Amino acid sequence: MDSKVVVPKPPGSSPSPQRPSAGTILTLVNGVLAGVGGVFVGTHSVLITIIAAAAAIALAAMVLACHR
Repeated sequence: MDSKVVVPKPPGSSPSPQRPSAGTILTLVNGVLAGVGGVFVGTHSVLITIIAAAAAIALAAMVLACHR
């Protein structure tokens, strides 16, 4: 006989911590766009802006991966 008791989550419980919220993703996207735009305005260099965009995307991906 199995004596495990499984208690279901209540309907108003918070979402699973393994999935980033929409607010987290929106903040990351806005930060990447603002940062890349700021780099272009500050440097007027397309090459540096492309490098900054790649770095920003890599950092955002790491934040999302570590959030899990």
